[in-house]
Amino acid sequence: MKITYYFLLLSLLIVGLFALLMRLTFNVHPTIFYVAEGMLVVVLIFLVVFYRKVIRPIDTLTGGMELLRDQDMSTTLAPSGQKETDEIVKTFNALITRLRNEHLRLDEQNSFLNLLIDASPMGVILCDLSGNVKSMNPAAQKMLTPAISEAMKTLPLGEDTTLRLSNSQIYHLSHLSFLDRGYQHPFFLIESLTSEVMKAEKVAYEKVIRMIAHEVNNNVAGIVSTLDLIGEELHSDTSKEALDASRERTQKMAEFVTRFANVVKIPEPQLTLCDLSEEVEACHSFLEGLCQTHHIHLTFHLTDEAIPVHLDTTLFQQALVNIVKNAIESITDKGEITITTVPKTLTITDNGRGISPEVAQHIFTPFYSTKPQGQGLGLLLIRDILTKHGCTFTLLTSPDDGLTRFTIVFP
Repeated sequence: MKITYYFLLLSLLIVGLFALLMRLTFNVHPTIFYVAEGMLVVVLIFLVVFYRKVIRPIDTLTGGMELLRDQDMSTTLAPSGQKETDEIVKTFNALITRLRNEHLRLDEQNSFLNLLIDASPMGVILCDLSGNVKSMNPAAQKMLTPAISEAMKTLPLGEDTTLRLSNSQIYHLSHLSFLDRGYQHPFFLIESLTSEVMKAEKVAYEKVIRMIAHEVNNNVAGIVSTLDLIGEELHSDTSKEALDASRERTQKMAEFVTRFANVVKIPEPQLTLCDLSEEVEACHSFLEGLCQTHHIHLTFHLTDEAIPVHLDTTLFQQALVNIVKNAIESITDKGEITITTVPKTLTITDNGRGISPEVAQHIFTPFYSTKPQGQGLGLLLIRDILTKHGCTFTLLTSPDDGLTRFTIVFP
């Protein structure tokens, strides 16, 4: 546009000079005046032609440059009337149209990709070139925990790992990158494997337990029957004592296997609307007697406010008793257990020996136990019952006060 302004100023200057020349020659001679007037007309025609052939095409091309600079792809250039310039305008308009269509296609792809990432059940965490978290999708916001954040700091680019957390959740973490404008942009993928792994584990240990229970119970039944027959024929007290001891050991073996078999026979919960505090209070006497037997002080902090939750009371009380028994077994001296209820949350706290971060990753794994004679069934039973109730739960020892808390959040 500046060229047009300069041209207009130059035209006004030239016209003004000719007007001044005509005024000076008006009283000198008529012929000179007419010549000056004719020259003015010629100059005006020349200026018009010069504008159409030179200035307007330049102005058109300048406008195209401004459109590119402003990234305005919705406007095209009008023909200037000059053949050579119109060829450039035609090429420019075709380029703008192609860029606009490409820009719309990329916008649609990016919009679809953003919607897909937001709706994805996998957590996606984008990082800047320095490795700092730049953005994440809703799934990643739900999955991200301090344990996963720590793993992200140490996981090398291009590698992946599987994490078992203290709340029985299992995640697959991958550190990947994509190429954009010549730079590798790192990002993390978090995939929840909890349901798949738990189903696979359950199928595996159910098959093993059923096979063991079938074989052992069949043999035990035969052994007990044989011992009974032998006992009828023997009259020696020593022989009877030996038979009684053998029968007792055989029965204990049957009970041992039965405990395994009971893990795979957890029925589907029959949920009814209950008050959480009332259901905990219903176990008060039994849990208190259990703790007094081991000289442990049990305290209840139950809210007076009603906490409506859907429970199978039998399964819930079985899980609660198992949690308290685990807490009792972790206490060595001057034990204290506190059971607390707040809206939608039940917490069992103990001052036992605690759980190390290494152990916390495996405590809900089938048959994993830190006890010398442990079978790894207690927490497995608790995990399955709480999962069937749709609860989320954690079992952690706080580094601040050294207390271990089993926290259950009801849906």
